[in-house]
Amino acid sequence: MNVSKSKDYRVGFQVDSWDLERLTQLLGGNERITGLAVEMSDGSSYQLENVGELESVKNAPERRIRAITIDSTPPAFSFGEDNPPRLVLVTVREGTSSTVRYHVSGPLRVVDRLTRELEDWVTSLRPWYGSLAVMDRSRFFLWSAAVVGALALFVLALYLTLGRTIGIAEASAPAQLTSLAAAGGLLTVTAVAAILNVRRRRFLPVAQFHFGRSKETSERLDRRRVRLLRTSIGAIIVAVGASIVAAFL
Repeated sequence: MNVSKSKDYRVGFQVDSWDLERLTQLLGGNERITGLAVEMSDGSSYQLENVGELESVKNAPERRIRAITIDSTPPAFSFGEDNPPRLVLVTVREGTSSTVRYHVSGPLRVVDRLTRELEDWVTSLRPWYGSLAVMDRSRFFLWSAAVVGALALFVLALYLTLGRTIGIAEASAPAQLTSLAAAGGLLTVTAVAAILNVRRRRFLPVAQFHFGRSKETSERLDRRRVRLLRTSIGAIIVAVGASIVAAFL
């Protein structure tokens, strides 16, 4: 019995030649790949023979890759019990709606196996910030505001619970310094949240195609994200630690 199954994902992703090589192997190897199409941001497109040819695509910021589609069918002469006929179509696309899509048709057992493997493959493409990248603007603002608000309340609760109920002006000089350090940590976290709200598409892009010139851009962006993450974690540690220390001074 032949069946068909399609699924759309709305996830952030990073894809490079190794990811597409893995996909090629899932689909049965290069001899089963019947099409590899690349769409560019200026409306042009390429038809490539194999994944290796993607390295020759410049993928410059002014003319970047928008989508890659791979389709696969086994050669007609190879149909058999161990190699049943099936069709697979996989697309990874830049956008705000569905970003990854697959369609599989063929015998039920083949479709079940391929869809499980494809779902694992899609999961492997997601960066740590994937869910944040596709979040709509209002939800992202509320999410970041909730994080900053919860941290501020936690720091204040620590300070008060551990015994400091006097005003900052009445506190000793060391206590004032640690209180200012806690406030500085909170302000740093708030600043990072504000930067991400204003430049989220810049720092947390939905799609990253690691080919051509965009590979260098993506690697540079990865380093900036790591610095922002380290800054946020350091600021949180300073804010929480300073609030605890200030309570005992």
